[in-house]
Amino acid sequence: MLKLSYIIIALLVSLNALADKSPHGVNFSVKCEVCHNPESWTVKTKKNSFDHTQTGFQLIGQHQTAECRKCHVDLVFSNAKPTCISCHKDMHQQTAGQDCERCHTPDSWLVSNITEIHQQSRFPLNGQHAQTDCYSCHKSGSLLRFDPMGTECSDCHTGNYNATIEPSHVASKFPKDCILCHTEKRWQPAKFDHNTSTTFPLAGSHIGIECSACHAKGYTATATYCASCHLKNYNATTAPAHAAAKFSTDCKTCHTEASWQSGTFNHNTSTTFLLTGGHTGVTCISCHSAGYSGTSALCVSCHLNDYNATTSPAHLAAKFSTDCKTCHTTAAWKHSTFNHNTSTTFPLVGAHIGVSCISCHSKGYVGISTDCFSCHTTKYNATTNPAHAIAKFPTTCLSCHTQTAWTPSTFNHDTQYFPINSGKHKGKWTLCSECHTSTTNYAVFNCLLCHEHSNKAAVDSDHKGQNGYVYNSTNCYSCHPRGIAD
Repeated sequence: MLKLSYIIIALLVSLNALADKSPHGVNFSVKCEVCHNPESWTVKTKKNSFDHTQTGFQLIGQHQTAECRKCHVDLVFSNAKPTCISCHKDMHQQTAGQDCERCHTPDSWLVSNITEIHQQSRFPLNGQHAQTDCYSCHKSGSLLRFDPMGTECSDCHTGNYNATIEPSHVASKFPKDCILCHTEKRWQPAKFDHNTSTTFPLAGSHIGIECSACHAKGYTATATYCASCHLKNYNATTAPAHAAAKFSTDCKTCHTEASWQSGTFNHNTSTTFLLTGGHTGVTCISCHSAGYSGTSALCVSCHLNDYNATTSPAHLAAKFSTDCKTCHTTAAWKHSTFNHNTSTTFPLVGAHIGVSCISCHSKGYVGISTDCFSCHTTKYNATTNPAHAIAKFPTTCLSCHTQTAWTPSTFNHDTQYFPINSGKHKGKWTLCSECHTSTTNYAVFNCLLCHEHSNKAAVDSDHKGQNGYVYNSTNCYSCHPRGIAD
């Protein structure tokens, strides 16, 4: 009897210990009666059972009817996590991330808003793309893969490109940018507008030409230069022979897209050299014997023979300027006209009018100095009254002379220095040397060599009592700069 009592006591202790231990994990702190009752250990109905919102994870949609064991394996409540991936196997191999609710909802696992979701990506779905099954672009085996996808047409449509035979995209080397001809709304019929999709609008005879006529080598990097297509036409033309005449290969200079024949070329509007006067009607080859590109517009490039052959006057010997238009016009080569006043910086006036050109241009017609002395050096050196060279007169001839008359000179001694042509000294002298005793320096003068000034005693008497008086020319001039006694 005593032994049975011990057994019962031990059993009760074991049952109490077992009751104290939570079968839901040591971290489960909710009281048993929240889910269980004394009548039955079985969990109450869902309606009256544990309030799941206390966990921070509200059960909505299909989560409300899911068995607890689906998320709480063995009803251990500490091992459940609130992330989707903890219960739902990643069917996309992590290529779309583990954020299931981006596409799925607790109400339905089927995706219903994929188009809306896709609009937020780098590739919004428009036209037929919005109706396309996800597997068409994101398929990898039996899974939907959402790795970063390319957004170029060829990333999905290379198969279509390669399979197209009318026309053959591969053989024709069409660009793989499908949107040039196709739209997202409809793959066929394709349409390509050359005028808006390229930098070469089709006009005139270019309209209706087979694409391969210009794009025989493909549709990328096709030259827009005329000769790239029309070189054969250029070489075959004989009236005139374009190749022999070295015509420009820029066909549009003479031809139009409307008509290849009856080519026209307007020299005045198409070049910087206007054809006027005698140049009108001249054969092209006369000026373009070396070709039609880089032709010089300088007169002498065509008229050098005329320049060298001219003898009246001899242009070459006289070293005339080779700029023919200085004297000639396109209206008439003869008679030539040259206006020195308007064509140079040295107008001819006075005695310069009528002087032979060679008088000043003995060394040629370019780089000629306009300084008087450059032409009148001989006169300067030959002048003896006074001797310009010996006296070191300035070589600026205009200081004393005019272009109207070389003599008499216009140097005004009275206004610039001492009055010798007016007042008491008028008519009292003949030669400059009478006062300017140094032939090498006209700054030296002597007031004591003439008439009463030479009598020192008389001059001293006249200045008796004058403070600072000295009998010499410098002092005379300092007190009598205008030749007046007082």
